[in-house]
Amino acid sequence: MNEITLDVQGLEEKTFQSGENVLVEGKQDKLVYIMKEGSVAVNVDGNELCKANTPGTIFGEISVLLNSANTATVTAETETSFYVIDDFMGYFENNPKACIEVAQTLAARVMNMNNHFLEIKHEIMEQEKAGKKSGKLMELVKKMDSFWGQDIL
Repeated sequence: MNEITLDVQGLEEKTFQSGENVLVEGKQDKLVYIMKEGSVAVNVDGNELCKANTPGTIFGEISVLLNSANTATVTAETETSFYVIDDFMGYFENNPKACIEVAQTLAARVMNMNNHFLEIKHEIMEQEKAGKKSGKLMELVKKMDSFWGQDIL
């Protein structure tokens, strides 16, 4: 997403300074953030998952949709501004098109993760063919396969 396509009219804006946490992994939060400008790092279990600096990128939607704790810590790397949605379900009711846009974003993320998973799986299988033991990695791949309910190769 290269621009903000979600309706941000009337949403509160909030700015975080470099080093400030926008979301904290494990914390229950009901806010969803739409990046206006800036840059953030996304960390899970203390490991950097990615960086994001694209206006329109959303954060916090997974925990709100699943009514769970935040799945990652999002930290501003520069002064970063967001539009804040404090009632995501109400936002969807008032902006039905947003449901499709968020679903498309989540589907694209799943597809991207699947592609990376397949690359890892292929690499492990090639190493095993070459006589190298993968042990724990292949066990993790098998767990991922069972998560999807079938072997995806």
